[in-house]
Amino acid sequence: MLKRSLLANYAGQIATVTLGIVMVPAYVRCLGVEAYGLIALNAVLQAWVQILDLGLSPTLCRELARAQDEASRKEASVLLQSLEKFVAAMCVLLVVLSVLTAPFFAKDWLHAAGLPTHEIEIAFVLMVLTASSRWLSSAYRGGMVGIDRQATLNVVIVGFAVIRAVLVVPVIARWPRIDVFFLWQLGALVGESLTLRFLLGRAIKAPLLTRTFSRATLTAQARLSLSIAFSALVWATTTQIDKVILSKVVPLQAFGVFSMATLLASGILLLANPIQQAFIPRFAADGVGGSRNILSSYLLASEIMMIVVIPVAMIFAIAPDVVLRLWSATAPSTPEAWRILQCYAVGNACTAIAELAFLVQYAQGNLSLQIRGNVAFLIILVPAVFIGSRNDGAVGVAYAWLALSLFRVLVWVSIVHRTFLPGINVRWYRGMVARVAATGLVGFAFHYTNLRQGSRVQIFVFLLLMWLSMMVAAVAASPISQRKARNLAGRLVFN
Repeated sequence: MLKRSLLANYAGQIATVTLGIVMVPAYVRCLGVEAYGLIALNAVLQAWVQILDLGLSPTLCRELARAQDEASRKEASVLLQSLEKFVAAMCVLLVVLSVLTAPFFAKDWLHAAGLPTHEIEIAFVLMVLTASSRWLSSAYRGGMVGIDRQATLNVVIVGFAVIRAVLVVPVIARWPRIDVFFLWQLGALVGESLTLRFLLGRAIKAPLLTRTFSRATLTAQARLSLSIAFSALVWATTTQIDKVILSKVVPLQAFGVFSMATLLASGILLLANPIQQAFIPRFAADGVGGSRNILSSYLLASEIMMIVVIPVAMIFAIAPDVVLRLWSATAPSTPEAWRILQCYAVGNACTAIAELAFLVQYAQGNLSLQIRGNVAFLIILVPAVFIGSRNDGAVGVAYAWLALSLFRVLVWVSIVHRTFLPGINVRWYRGMVARVAATGLVGFAFHYTNLRQGSRVQIFVFLLLMWLSMMVAAVAASPISQRKARNLAGRLVFN
């Protein structure tokens, strides 16, 4: 089941990531860089809006994964029906607030030069509606993960990703307006939400049109859900505050350039999501038996995560100019864009690896350490981003993000290990250093070749060979691979 879920998640994630990245040049060509800045802000808005469900969506996922009898399944069904009514009420409030604040957003916050003010106001309201639909969709996605229907989930996600990312291009080519783009996104997300709700409700016997609402069911999960909500708040702050501050400090066109560079780097986090998602049911089940049961799952998840994200981050760090040139001939390829891509790629890889430590705490239902750590991250990050943006613009923000991410994986993870999984620090960090060293040596060997110049097809072949070589090196440095090799050698010798 784990292998099937992992493969399904990767197939879905690769498809959605590819669509999200490949289609950006088409959006920029039809709408312009300024309009793409609004599209990037929409992603920021979606991250912030989902905090408002107070951690109930991850709690729903956890409760469905742990439901083993009819009574617990019925309780999870009531939780779903109560949650969606709470979310719907919050979404109505958000839409009303968006109508009231749209003029401030369009006139006072953004520094737009080419987009009409009224068009930005309409786009802002549509952005809030889109984020609200994504909020409901995320709750249903969590429920599908909880019941381990991840293959079906990814079929739905990919189908609607094609509608959102690909089929919108002829629409905006015919009507090149940013509000038309967001209207199309809204329709696709509403369709996705309804489809997932139908599938989830049928699986756990929870009809859609009911009056079921249990305040007691929601409050019973308050301690864990509020802890998750606070962690989500800090996560959104740490990953999005840079974009919020920059959108105010720099012109909208410069913000669009920054967003395009960070979009490429965010592909690393998107590659990490399927691993985290596939292991959530396993961590939740292992958490019933305590930390000893979690250890083997955590070590396996860590190895897979490092093997996946370290080679990609190394490519972005060593050859950012080549990556940008392959992505788009019209993408901004400047030293500033290279530096932003390098810092965010390495930082995102560190963040993806460090997030597995959160799952250990999540599985045991104890997030007190995570909350204290998140407060510390927030205190450090916000002034660092503000100072960096004032002194060195987007590049200064990139350095701040890189510094915090290195701190998380080198210091924070070791603290979590000592608290929940004592005795694994040396083993865990030795494996990480080995993979970084192995892929780094391969990367620098490719860095000094003459294959970096040429057509985009030649660049693609060059980067593919570079990635394959790094993957081989990362797998060879894996303790699991080494152990299997020793066992195979032993059988050959004794046979």
